[in-house]
Amino acid sequence: MRIVHAALLAATLASAGLAQAPSAYTYDFRLDPGNKKGEDVIVGTVRVLGNRARVDTRGRDHDDDGSYFLVRDGGRVLYVVRPDRQEYEVHDADAFARIVGTAMRAAGPVVRFSVHDVRLDTARLGAGSPVAGRRTERVQLRQRWTTSIRVMGFVKEGIAGSAVGEYWADPSFPLMRNPLLDVVGTSLFALAASDEEFLREADARKAALFRGAPLKADVRITAADEDGDNDETRLRYEVTSLRIGPVDAAALEVPKGFRKSNKLTFKM
Repeated sequence: MRIVHAALLAATLASAGLAQAPSAYTYDFRLDPGNKKGEDVIVGTVRVLGNRARVDTRGRDHDDDGSYFLVRDGGRVLYVVRPDRQEYEVHDADAFARIVGTAMRAAGPVVRFSVHDVRLDTARLGAGSPVAGRRTERVQLRQRWTTSIRVMGFVKEGIAGSAVGEYWADPSFPLMRNPLLDVVGTSLFALAASDEEFLREADARKAALFRGAPLKADVRITAADEDGDNDETRLRYEVTSLRIGPVDAAALEVPKGFRKSNKLTFKM
């Protein structure tokens, strides 16, 4: 009986801990993709209400038309809303995060990529520095891989890549996922982004380290391009402010009269 009572007490405490996580909050973020072509840093705001959210951004060309994201079902479904066209698209959020790899695989029999010799290691680095006023735990994901390319009978093998990502998260406050962090972060893996299994395994490892979106991320990627030349990129992401309080539910809905589109209009 003591074991049963202990289990019930543990479950009650766990439920109480989960109940402390607020259902309505807003956070601002800054995303620097480390792009060497002079693209602007992305800044934006995520408004969360229960299992829904809205993501508005500034600083990229595709945002000039006022487009924004709606997140549904706790981060599983993603809407891209285009006010200028009075249209919206609906995507599986995981598939949307991997659109770059999907486009690469669409090259079909002309160009084929394969990823092998994959190694993934994780580490828990203890307490991290506070981010947006929240206490954090710092974790690390290390990845190594080799890519091969086949183009019209030409084969290039042994193209090595590696990444070291560090993440800061508050276990008591898992944030709603940020689709921009997902899609930009995935695209920086260059050729390796073409391998869906590689991306799924990395996502699974991160999910084992922390829940939801991180408060902060610092990812250094060294990946070769099609010519075999190394390209080093550093992605930096941080939640700059976090506010707990009411969120306008109407702002999280697709405006009335908007048409559903089957076209993918989002641009990287």
